[in-house]
Amino acid sequence: MRAFVLSGGGNRGPLELGAVEVLFEAGIVPDMIVGSSAGALNGLFLAMDPTITQARLGAELWRDAGRRRLFTNSILSTLTSALRGRRYLADNARLRAHLRSVAPPHVRTFGDMKIPLYITITHFVTQTLYVYGDDKSADPYEAALQSAAVPGFFPPHDHKGELFVDGGVVSNLPVDVAIARGATEIWAIDIANQPGPERAIGVDNAFAMSNYCVANFLYLKTLRELEHAIHTPGITVHHIPLYAHGNVGLGDFSQTDSMIRAGTAAARAYLAAPTPNVVRYPARVHPDDLPEGPPGARLFVR
Repeated sequence: MRAFVLSGGGNRGPLELGAVEVLFEAGIVPDMIVGSSAGALNGLFLAMDPTITQARLGAELWRDAGRRRLFTNSILSTLTSALRGRRYLADNARLRAHLRSVAPPHVRTFGDMKIPLYITITHFVTQTLYVYGDDKSADPYEAALQSAAVPGFFPPHDHKGELFVDGGVVSNLPVDVAIARGATEIWAIDIANQPGPERAIGVDNAFAMSNYCVANFLYLKTLRELEHAIHTPGITVHHIPLYAHGNVGLGDFSQTDSMIRAGTAAARAYLAAPTPNVVRYPARVHPDDLPEGPPGARLFVR
């Protein structure tokens, strides 16, 4: 059984759709989709109709999200949220309304999808992964919103006093979920992090600095999950990392078309020389390329 596993990646989500379009063109069509965060949003629409046409529709929705400012907030609203001690800076009401407005009237539950869809969320306190999709009566739109609830940015989902947030906090590329649900061939579409000087360009505010550190830490977990998957008997993994636009600012949707092209290029490059069951690691920084430390600090090399 073939699964597309779509990672989180914030407003870099269009990269995935460019890659998926190429896979469809090559006749590589999923039997199931597993998504986390931005990948949950993309997966939501792809599972309704896993075709090139639907992938292109998904790309248009990202363009529309930029025009409608669905992932951004006014400075006044952000300051108000911070001063009032809220758990989030931006409301997701506009995003919720938009998802509902573009949803086909016949697609209301997970059971209405053309292929199985699984979406991850995280229990905030215990950092435990929960999965939507087994209960076919559940609401996939609310599931996707919960999966994309970046902690501190979008509101957490409160269920009986328990908070649930972005699935990417625990598993940003949930290949383990795909294996557990029966996948034997996994196409891991990975909006990857590439640490380094170029990636850090534009990290000029408190939120961006925090996000840079957290994203790199979480990506180590992604790599470990991929390593586990490729060493699982009977599983074939195709890892397609999408490094482009790593330094795009949160809320910047001006590069959506460029991201789609970059995703397309990455997938075509992979299909031209596929390397199944190989984790494609980001480039490592050589010790000779590291800067001199502050007075008294010495570089520690393992």
